[in-house]
Amino acid sequence: MHDHQKDSTDSRPMVNWRGRGAMNTIEITYYLDYLPKSLLQQLWLESEGVETVDGLRVARGLRAQFPSVASDEALGFIVDLYKATSPHLQQVLKQRLIDRVFVDDITQRCAEENRDTDFLAPDYSTVVGQKDAQGRVVVGPHPDPNRATSRPVEVPEYLLGDQVTLFGPPDTARMSINAMNTLHRKLPNEPRIVAELVRDSGQVPRWGADNEDSKTPIMANLLAANENLIGCFNHTLRYEDPNTEKVYELAETGLSKPIKRIPGLALPDGNHLLDGQPLPLHLVDFGLHLFHNWRRPEALVFYVPKLENEEEAEYLKHFITTAESLLKAVHPDYTLGSVKLFIVFESPRSIFRIREMADALHPHFVGGSLGWHDFLGSTARLFRHDPNYRIPVKADPNIVINHIRESHQILVDSLKPIGGIRIGGMYGVLYEDGNPASFEVSMVGFMKDVFTQLKRQLDGFWVAHPSFVRIGIAMMEAWRKHQADPNNRALERLVKGLVPNPNEHRPLLDFITGPDVSGLERDDPLYHRGVLAADLPGSDVIANHDPREVRYNIFQALQYLADWLSGNGCVALPAVLQNQSGEDVFVRIMDDLATTERSRWELWAEIFHGRVSRDDFESILAQEVDFIRHDRSTPTKRVQVRWDDTTARWYPIAIQLLQQLVYDPNPVEFATELLLPFTFDVVRTSDDPWATAQKICPGKYKFFDRFD
Repeated sequence: MHDHQKDSTDSRPMVNWRGRGAMNTIEITYYLDYLPKSLLQQLWLESEGVETVDGLRVARGLRAQFPSVASDEALGFIVDLYKATSPHLQQVLKQRLIDRVFVDDITQRCAEENRDTDFLAPDYSTVVGQKDAQGRVVVGPHPDPNRATSRPVEVPEYLLGDQVTLFGPPDTARMSINAMNTLHRKLPNEPRIVAELVRDSGQVPRWGADNEDSKTPIMANLLAANENLIGCFNHTLRYEDPNTEKVYELAETGLSKPIKRIPGLALPDGNHLLDGQPLPLHLVDFGLHLFHNWRRPEALVFYVPKLENEEEAEYLKHFITTAESLLKAVHPDYTLGSVKLFIVFESPRSIFRIREMADALHPHFVGGSLGWHDFLGSTARLFRHDPNYRIPVKADPNIVINHIRESHQILVDSLKPIGGIRIGGMYGVLYEDGNPASFEVSMVGFMKDVFTQLKRQLDGFWVAHPSFVRIGIAMMEAWRKHQADPNNRALERLVKGLVPNPNEHRPLLDFITGPDVSGLERDDPLYHRGVLAADLPGSDVIANHDPREVRYNIFQALQYLADWLSGNGCVALPAVLQNQSGEDVFVRIMDDLATTERSRWELWAEIFHGRVSRDDFESILAQEVDFIRHDRSTPTKRVQVRWDDTTARWYPIAIQLLQQLVYDPNPVEFATELLLPFTFDVVRTSDDPWATAQKICPGKYKFFDRFD
């Protein structure tokens, strides 16, 4: 498949690790799944020392490119933070691996026990509620319901209000300025009611400045993001387009409130090595931001993804307490407790431990959100050995409405009594500019998603594009007016203004003002499975093994992986939805790494459990590769990430990686275990990145020669 995959290597020498101070033992062993020792050796050789920080080496050229962000003082701060917290991190990540083995063993045992049991029977066995040898419930509610206290959440004034949050990366100045100014971004023919409602609300948007799933973690991108956020908070960020001479500046009023999302605990940073140890990527990203923005409390709010339970929350509390103490030693004026956290509950383990995690993180915890793509992908990994489990299909446009109800319910039940902020998930169906039918179907879905979440007593939601921010704020204000006075016509005017088609008005208004979808009661034996959307014997939209669903997942995943490898990390991929009349309408779905994770787990399960043959998968894969490579786009199926001079280098690797992700009987837990080596220059800029990655990371990549 790749012209030189078996014999081509990069010209740079592969030598043994003999750098002064380098260690042969890795302290956080979990990180070896991402960066094997052989790669760490090469990264050590490609780095340069920091004279003032003993034992630290940084990837060559980074400090020259970002001298203020990567200053001696800032690097010394993150090294001190690592030394004080790494044993605790090693402990919780080691426990993750132990728990994964427990989950797989129990699920395989349950699969045997369930052979003659109906999937929806109350006595159908799963890992939920099962205890390990230490008496810990690994997945499910804590056995002691009174373990967590009911200490009220301390929400600072600058975080109060509607939580309409645009998510996107801050790695370019232009994108950062646009995100900060999104309140002022109006549709070309914005209905008057939108402006009225935005004015009446008095709200400003939030911006989830995302250094996690929305961007390929190339270190130059992350450092640029830190630099841009400093400029956002001190209101100095400015950009002049060298091609058009257009100047981008921050607005004087109505600026968004940035909330930085840092990487999860699992990712190592091969660009910062201390005595050969890769520093945790979340530590580097958080530490640099805290060090440079400590004077501004409103800048010290973070989204933290992929925490799994209160044990990991206790590590995070230790981590923050240590960071603040180190900072106060340098800056006595710093106020301890200024760091505030939103936790993204996107794990089938964390969803049951919201109150315990909030308690462990007091006084830093302010609220949480439900990242449902990662949530579904992680749940699919949890149930991977259960042949009866089905993940909700990717083609289902109503997943939030029909399958996340119980998850929203448990989020509200946990946080409302203690005053925590409750935020829903992402709406990512984007319309095509200049296509009224596309705008209509996008707006109908947006309103259904938003008003469903407001019925469930959530305080906000995420959007994937700036054009949805003002509309989202208007929806929240219209809902408030309707709740206060059902005869107020603002909600009806908003619906009719955004969706002019009269055929949509009555069904949409009935949906918005009607009751929520029915679901499981809290005392139902299947309720905990319902929380995980793990109670579906099949989809009423399309079967997971239907060739059309398989094709859709392949088509989207291939383009996303090629785009990620190219250095982006989020891309609006083409899709089709049906309108009220049953007509196919072209839209785009904003994909990030989370959406691709859920796609690959859906494909993996169908192949592993024999519902899709490998021959059928490879046939569809070959067809989709041909479709993309030769851009055989149609009005309703279009190639977004074209096979061009840039992506031709990465598409063959994307094909290989997708095959490994769906064929491997013991697949990596996170796709980044395979992807991360391609973010380093030693691999990335070589003549043949695939061959170089195979050479530097022996045994990591598997070659499937049945596909050509």
